[in-house]
Amino acid sequence: MYTDENYLWGLVAYYLGVLLLLVPTWRLTRVLPGFPLRALVRCGALAVLGTPMLAYSDMYHLAPAWGVMLFDAISPAQSDGLLRGVLPLLAVFGLLYAISLLFWLLPLRRRRWPSRAAQTHRRAAQAHRREPGFGDVHGHAPRPNAD
Repeated sequence: MYTDENYLWGLVAYYLGVLLLLVPTWRLTRVLPGFPLRALVRCGALAVLGTPMLAYSDMYHLAPAWGVMLFDAISPAQSDGLLRGVLPLLAVFGLLYAISLLFWLLPLRRRRWPSRAAQTHRRAAQAHRREPGFGDVHGHAPRPNAD
């Protein structure tokens, strides 16, 4: 039987491996079009690899949720074995995806609706601009005749 320290170091080693797997996953998903699709794949990978749950209901040791689901699929000890692993995965995925979309939408909102000072400055700059006409040479309007 493993000690509590063995379980702890096993969990630390597992999560270090997850961090090493997320680097190539991040780079491979850069080619996907649009942030929402990239975030969907990245959050899915992080949720599947990183969601911990209790391995057994009578023990307090944590294990990856996908591993618990795999063991429950192979040898179901309870009737709700797969559902026991799917619910934490869906909860963590939903939370991660919502947080990533919030971080994506907040800067977009700031860019679309600038402050009143920036709007006033833009209007003043547009008022001083003049559209060039047909008689303009090098950006100067023709001078009226002094006749």
